[in-house]
Formats: sequence, structure tokens, C-alpha cells
Amino acid sequence: MLETVITKPKLSSEEQIAHLKKKGVKFNIHTEEYAKHYLNENNNYFKLRAYRKSFKKYTAGEKSDTYIDLDFAMLKDLAIIDMRLRYLLLSLALDIEHFEKVKLLKIISDSDNDGYSIVNAYIESLREFESSTNDGNKPYTALMHELNKKRNSEYCQGIVNSYEGNYPVWAFVEIIPFGCFISFIRFCAEYFDDKNLKDDFYLLHDVKRLRNAAAHNNCIIHDLNINNSEYKPNYNVSRFVSTLPDMSKSSRQRRMSNATMRDIVTLLYAHKRIVTSRGVIDAKTQEINNVMSRCFKHIDYYENNTLIVNTFNFLKKTVDNLYPL
Repeated sequence: MLETVITKPKLSSEEQIAHLKKKGVKFNIHTEEYAKHYLNENNNYFKLRAYRKSFKKYTAGEKSDTYIDLDFAMLKDLAIIDMRLRYLLLSLALDIEHFEKVKLLKIISDSDNDGYSIVNAYIESLREFESSTNDGNKPYTALMHELNKKRNSEYCQGIVNSYEGNYPVWAFVEIIPFGCFISFIRFCAEYFDDKNLKDDFYLLHDVKRLRNAAAHNNCIIHDLNINNSEYKPNYNVSRFVSTLPDMSKSSRQRRMSNATMRDIVTLLYAHKRIVTSRGVIDAKTQEINNVMSRCFKHIDYYENNTLIVNTFNFLKKTVDNLYPL
């Protein structure tokens, strides 16, 4: 049995509040008693304190290493906005996945491919790749494992058992994980020499990060600092951002250098590009703008935090451009 090593002890709600106060968090908008109730009933301390990263600290003097102008109500406000964003972004990602499947199936339907051979060719390509490399990447094994798991799924076992390993594309895309679907899109783009489908692949590859984070209920806007992204934005997304009005090139670049903003803008752009239903776009336009309104409900809290204000303004410009009411 592994030895338990406690690096940070658990804290009671009173101790949590005391620690926040020690780090400079104020309780001017909500009382400490309210904060205690909120931490016990509505959110957990570990998740709530994550949003502190977008606030600066004093670097010298008696307040050194404590936060500047950070109130408990701000952490609560950002947590609520984050929750609303997660639900919205996951919904948009599911739309993207659905309509990309519709698009792919039409491409195959309009071709001379029978719908079976394309799947068999893809699976064989994974098997050949796996047998030719020793880097530990086993896409064929992983896919077979996923398909075998679906045999015990109430929602997929009928499809798996009906085709017994000889899947037509319309069944295959319904039972494979999103990551595998993205890989299949790339294979089909090369198979049909379809540039539009290849562009979709690169967008979906970037959408996947945010989709997975939202699906796992991870914090999304916990760190809005610039230059924290290890990936560059998608080329088409960068071109779109360059058209946003009333914003300098350097401002756009700063906002897109944040990993969260890059991923959110990419997902919004991908949704508008890939989803073809006017009804879905209209419904999501209302939902997106409702969430944007919630972002600005307490914007006065952050009058001394230009990072948060500028980020929300950038996001609003993006939404106003892609999803105007």
C-alpha cells in the first residue's frame, strides 16, 4: 500500500475563509457568513479559488504576495460565468460533432464508395501504422478496445452486434469516440482529396481540448493571463479574428495568446462554419448572447482589473460578429 503524503491539509469552511483573508481576499460584497454557506452548499473551495489566477498580487511591502482588489464575490461571479460557459460550450461542441457527421456522410453518399470499404480502409491504416511503429502509440488497439466496450453499452450494443466488425460508415461514426472521429475525418479528407474536410479536421482537433474540458466539468476561465498558450491559433480562426472591428492587431494577438480564449473563439468559429441548420444557429445565438449578458452582469466588480474587462470585451466582439442578435 502506498504511503499517504499530505502536502496540503484539508481545511474547514472557517479555515478556508481565514486562508482567503490571509491572501488578501476581501468580504466587502458578501459577508463571511454568506461565504461559509456558499462554500458548504454551492461550490467547493478548491474550484472557487482557481479563479484567483486572473488577479495580480502585491510584490513588495507588508501586503506582498496578497491579491490586489480581489473580493470573494468576484470568485463567485467568475465561477457562475464559468458554469454557464461550460454548459454552453459542450452544447456547441455536440452540434459541431453532429453536423460534421452529416457533412461527411453526404460526401461519401455522393461518391462511388459503398460506405463499407472506407471504414475498412481506415481501420487497416491504423493496424498498419501500429505494426510499423514502436513509439507506444496504438490507435488500432485503442479502437478495437472501444468497439468491444460498446458491446456492453445500452446505447450502442445494437449497432455493434448488428454489424459484427463489418461497419458501414453511417453506423461507424455513431459508435466511435470523438478523438477517433477526428482521426477518421483526416483519413477521409486525404482519401477524397477534400480541402474543405481537411480544414474541418484542423478545427475539430482544436475543438477537442475545450470539448473534453467542458465534458469533464473542468474550470474554463480560471486563468485569463496572456501568453499562456503553447499552441498557435488555427489559421482560418486567426484570419477571422483579424476582421474584428475597433481592436488593434496587438490587442487581438494578446487575447488569442491565452489558451482559453483561443479555444473558445475556435469553437465559436467552428460552430458557425460547420452547423448548417438555421434553426440551430438561431437557438444557439440566443443562448450565446444570454451567457455574454451574464458575463457583464457584475462587470463593475472588475473596474480595476483590465485583464478580465478586456477579455470579456474581446469575447463580446467575437460573439457580436459571429452570432449577432
